[in-house]
Amino acid sequence: MINSTMNKLKICHPAVMKTFFCLCFISFFSSSLLANYADRMKSRLVEVIAAKDAGSVGEGVDGFLHLRDSANQEEQKLVKDENSDRSLLFKDLSSKTGGDIAEVARKFASGIATKAKKGHWFKKSSGDWVQK
Repeated sequence: MINSTMNKLKICHPAVMKTFFCLCFISFFSSSLLANYADRMKSRLVEVIAAKDAGSVGEGVDGFLHLRDSANQEEQKLVKDENSDRSLLFKDLSSKTGGDIAEVARKFASGIATKAKKGHWFKKSSGDWVQK
């Protein structure tokens, strides 16, 4: 039994084994990233709300944060990081529901708009900004 298993392992070409281990590593690494996006989003939520309260950041109908007027480097990084994680969220949700990524993002944006505070800004598909 052990000898037959050893013989099967000897048959595997090194390039095949290397590819197999690379795929396993990528699969593990990407699932770790997906699992962490929610934690990252939760940890920056206070900053996102503060930027919305200040009016320097608003929500778009596309489900992503958008910079308004002049934003500093911290706000630019905040929006970039949040949108990166939102993109992962939308992909994850669409794969779980079988839906389109863009549709998932639009539903997310609609939910955000419904729960938004008075005074928060929203970017319409036309590019115009409106305040709740």
